[in-house]
Amino acid sequence: MSIHAPDAVPAKPGSPVFAFMFLTALAVGFLGAGWVLGTEQRLVLERSETGSFRVTGSNHFAGTQFFSKTIEGVTKSVVDDAVRDDRRDSAKINRKRRRDFHVVFAGANRTELSWGRKNDSLLIDEFMRGTEPSLALSDVPPLWKRGAAWLLLGLGTLTFVGAIQSFFPKKGSTAPLRG
Repeated sequence: MSIHAPDAVPAKPGSPVFAFMFLTALAVGFLGAGWVLGTEQRLVLERSETGSFRVTGSNHFAGTQFFSKTIEGVTKSVVDDAVRDDRRDSAKINRKRRRDFHVVFAGANRTELSWGRKNDSLLIDEFMRGTEPSLALSDVPPLWKRGAAWLLLGLGTLTFVGAIQSFFPKKGSTAPLRG
């Protein structure tokens, strides 16, 4: 008496492409979530000779800067809510945005830069009235967010490697080649 193992079921012709697209979308989601969780925001205010300020906001991940915006000619900071003058936003969204405050800097050429931590507004006002040459602030994510960010980046990388490998059959596989 022998045990008969049936032949492997041949794969459908579109399955490697579908697997690649699905795994790549999943990898992009993991990588994006990890990137967002691990982003550290920094703000630097520098005093210029004219009595105005240069404000630079930047985003960093693992100590590496990936975005920066600088505005010149700032003379004051304003604590403002996040409500936009847009009728497309619902009343519920506007109520939520009225509770979210941030510090807004307006430059000489109508450019704006905002800092999400309202609690730093007193420190910023004190610096603007003082004589120090610069002020640097940072918003470091908590340890659990940084750990989750690296975990998600690892999962995203492994998922993308799996997506690439979905195109190549394993060595020693008896699956028929597609042609």
